[in-house]
Amino acid sequence: MALFSQIFTALLLLLQLELHLVGGSEAAAPQTLGCSASAGVPGTPGHNGLPGRDGRDGKDGATGPKGEKGEPGPSVQGPPGKAGPVGRPGPAGLVGSAGPRGPQGPKGVPGSPGSVPNDLIKSLQSEVQALKARLTAAEKILSFHTFRTVGQKLFMVNKMDATFDKGQKLCSDAGWTLAVPRTEAENKALSEMIIQLGASHAYIGATDREKEGQFVDVHKAPLTFTKWRKGEPNNDKKSEHCAGMYTSGEWNDFNCDTETKIICETESA
Repeated sequence: MALFSQIFTALLLLLQLELHLVGGSEAAAPQTLGCSASAGVPGTPGHNGLPGRDGRDGKDGATGPKGEKGEPGPSVQGPPGKAGPVGRPGPAGLVGSAGPRGPQGPKGVPGSPGSVPNDLIKSLQSEVQALKARLTAAEKILSFHTFRTVGQKLFMVNKMDATFDKGQKLCSDAGWTLAVPRTEAENKALSEMIIQLGASHAYIGATDREKEGQFVDVHKAPLTFTKWRKGEPNNDKKSEHCAGMYTSGEWNDFNCDTETKIICETESA
């Protein structure tokens, strides 16, 4: 840039000197008369000079009119702003539904042995025994399949055959007693139950084991009602000491070791 400036300055100086010489010669030359000479042929143009230095910036012009609104730029989410202050807690929400059950926790440490009064233990043991007895009786009752109510009595019969003594125990285990009719209605009901079983006879709760010919019930009370078949009881072969009933409703004395149907009774509630 400094070299260019020096060259430009030198050219200006040469141009000024040439102009000065031309001007001086025209002033010193004498005026002559006659016709003026014709202009010569123009020479060839010289080479373009070097470009000049950049000029200074001009003053700002007047503000132009407002341009049209441009197309919206691409949607780009800017960086998040600073976190604002924490607001006040909102109201409590509704209670959600119960979640799934969690896994079972570890087994806890065994506690110290407690103390139970002996009276309470005995009472509980007594209640347990009573419940067992009632359960056993209920199971025995469920083994019977035919029931009949006559007045204040409830009769039940089992399909199994048993001796007199086994039949009496079967009834007592259920909390009942071997049946013995006290009225004609009860006697008829028992005969009909024997028919339903498809049997020919069944034991009733009467025996003369203690005194031959004097039949008493299982509680050793005298009988207040009887319906012996004609010629009975006869203690055939001196071995018949337990009473039984035929389907006709008539009574007979049987060998107590004979196995036949059993009918039990109890007072209905």
